[in-house]
Amino acid sequence: MDPAVVTVAATAATTLVAAMTTDAWEHVKHGCARLLRLEGAARSAEGAEQELEQARTTVLMARDCGDPSRERAVLDLLAARLGAVLEANAQRADEVEELLRQVLAGNPTADSEIRALTEALQQRGSTVYNQWVDNGGGGAQGPGATVTVNHHHLPGAPGPS
Repeated sequence: MDPAVVTVAATAATTLVAAMTTDAWEHVKHGCARLLRLEGAARSAEGAEQELEQARTTVLMARDCGDPSRERAVLDLLAARLGAVLEANAQRADEVEELLRQVLAGNPTADSEIRALTEALQQRGSTVYNQWVDNGGGGAQGPGATVTVNHHHLPGAPGPS
C-alpha cells in the first residue's frame, strides 16, 4: 500500500476510534461511512454505519474490560479497510480528498497528509498496474516458492524490457 495511503488511513481510523466516546462521533461516523460506501453501490449507507457502530461497541467493551489489544485490532482493521477504499478510488481523488477533509476537520496534521495522499492518488490514477504471480518456482527461490512481480507504469510508457 502506498505510504501516503497508509498514513491517512491510520489517521482517519485513529480519529474515528478517538471520536467513539465524544460528541464528534456522529459526524466522524457519517464521514467514514461515506468513505466506506465508495467501495461500491452495493454498500448501503445503513450498512456502512452499522459496521462502524459494531466497531464502536467492540472498542467500548474493550475499554471497559481493559483490553487494549482488542481496541488496537479494531483500529488496525478500520485503517486497513479505509486504506483499501482510498487505493481503490484513485480516480476519484478529489472526492476522496473532500470526504477526508470533512472527517479530519480540526486535526492539525491532516492537511499535509491529505495533500500527500491526493498527489499519490492522482499519480496512481494515471498509472497502469500489472501483477504476475508464478507458483511453484524453482531455482534460487526453491521448489514450491511463489514469485510475485509488480509493474507500475504510465500509460503509453514502454513496458519492461
